[in-house]
This record gives sequence, C-alpha cells and structure tokens, in this order.
Amino acid sequence: MANHGDLSPPADGGSQELIPVIYQSPYSMTPQGPPCSWLFYYRPVPLGGFRRPVYEDGTTRVLCLSQMFSPDQLEDDEYYQKFCRRMTAEGQRSGGKLRRTVVPRPDPSGAPVAGVGKVFLEYADIDSAAYSKTMLHWMWFEGRQVFAVFYPEDKFAAGDYDG
Repeated sequence: MANHGDLSPPADGGSQELIPVIYQSPYSMTPQGPPCSWLFYYRPVPLGGFRRPVYEDGTTRVLCLSQMFSPDQLEDDEYYQKFCRRMTAEGQRSGGKLRRTVVPRPDPSGAPVAGVGKVFLEYADIDSAAYSKTMLHWMWFEGRQVFAVFYPEDKFAAGDYDG
C-alpha cells in the first residue's frame, strides 16, 4: 500500500471521534502501476440525528398511514392482533408519545367500513407526530412503501376515518 504520510484526522473541532477508512481501488493511475488507495475520515451520525421533524400546513397530532396492507389481510383475527401490536410499537419507536392506534377492520357481513386499509396514529403532541411522519413516510413495510399524511384531529375524534 502506498505511503499516506500523516494518518491523523483533520482537526475540525468536532466532539465525536473521526474514523479512518482506506478505500483500495482495483484501478491504477498509470499502466502497470499499483492500485490506487484513498484515505477518508467520517464521523458516525447518531441514530435519528439526521432526520428532523418537518412542520407543514395542516400539521396535527394524528397521522394516517396508507398502502401498508390489503384490507382482506385484516380478516384473519391473529394477523389483525399482531398487526395492531406492530403498528403500536412502530408508532412509539418512530415518534415517542403515542396515545392511540386505530386500524379499521372490514366488517364480516361485508358492510362498508370507513378507513379500511389505513392505520391512524394519535400522538400526545404535534412534535411527536411531526417526527413520526418524518420517520414513517416512504418507509418500507412488508414489501410495500408507506404513505404518511397528517389527519384532521376533529374527524379522528369523531370516529370519521373516511378521508
């Protein structure tokens, strides 16, 4: 390997240690020359440190997640219970102060039920909901890409999940 001289990381005043990484290329700079290598330094980003909550017009304490499953999957009682537990855990992990999880389920008689195919997460405050939306929007779940939007609190409180 080529002599890299001083391998000390640059002094940038950061509080977390820089980690050296040497990249060995299969290519050389000259014909018949040795492969090139580069020395990089990186500072690991704390988990969640790179995502900040995004506040937008209409930000509420309620999130509506869609495109996560097909409604007929929820007809199985065992799958439904497991899915609700997973959504509650995911909501707590992604945003923190989760108050309630609502997963509307198809009616066994076939009568239409508002909100079937969606997951509603109610948070204790707007900050938790905004952070959760940042974490969950475009996340992959069981091979499907999740779409997260804020949902009106008054409609959620009234049990109106069709929107």
